[in-house]
Amino acid sequence: MSLKDYHWNNLLNALYQKKCAPFIGAGASAQWLPLARDLSKGWAETYDYPLEDVSDLSRVAQFLELKYDDLFPKNLLSQEIKKIELPDFSLDENRNTPHALLADLNLPIYITTNYDHFMEKALESRGKEPVSEFCRWNNYALGTGISSVFDKSNKPPYKPTLSQPLVYHLHGDIDIPPSMVLTESDYIEFLVKLNKDTTILPSTIQHTFASTLIFLGYSLLDINFRIIFRGITNFIGSRYLSSSVAVMRPPKISLEKVQQYLDLYTKKMFNVEVFWGDVTTFSSELRQRLENFKKQQK
Repeated sequence: MSLKDYHWNNLLNALYQKKCAPFIGAGASAQWLPLARDLSKGWAETYDYPLEDVSDLSRVAQFLELKYDDLFPKNLLSQEIKKIELPDFSLDENRNTPHALLADLNLPIYITTNYDHFMEKALESRGKEPVSEFCRWNNYALGTGISSVFDKSNKPPYKPTLSQPLVYHLHGDIDIPPSMVLTESDYIEFLVKLNKDTTILPSTIQHTFASTLIFLGYSLLDINFRIIFRGITNFIGSRYLSSSVAVMRPPKISLEKVQQYLDLYTKKMFNVEVFWGDVTTFSSELRQRLENFKKQQK
């Protein structure tokens, strides 16, 4: 179920004016990376997880942290992701994948809850020089010894540009396992920090929250999606949120009343318009509409 024309027009205008920030979730990489539930089931079997919720990665990871040490599940996941060869986003077959589309939008800031470097790879395929940064949300992340691109001692200070865009890893980076938000306790701590500590996110990221936002690769019940919105409303207040777009997988029960309720839920709870469909379908339609929009501006 697509968006109404005026929702598309709002989004296209925001993209044209570079007043838009994308949030990238796990679903954007699903055709290349294993699903969280599959990883979780594999770990549960290999390491004798004793409970029934074997498909919940955060809980299985919590078990591994308690059984071994704090970094064991994060190092394990980092190794799993690094085994996957990064896609070639310059290939025509990947043109309408989410990362390729986002790279073609030519924006200065990309925010991701993924640990991978797919977004950086897509930007590099377009001749960009992306700058990676991760959220310093805990003592481990703070203690990595890796300086932030937003360090005040940097002269001149870094400012995201179209040629050197920022890819901000909200939940950590595979190259820095201590920075990863993975276990159940990690998510709780991250949410608490996000709601109590206004310095956890650089001002550059906070300012993007007042822009039109695109959420790609999330589901309605995704904990990442909910945490992000809790954080955004905490920083700027719900009444200042711009109308944004979320691309969501359709509900398995595709009854009209169910979709009507979910539409109402997202609008009232999150101030978000929903495109019910897969990310590739959305990417293809957005690309076509954006090309037509740009022609009309000439």
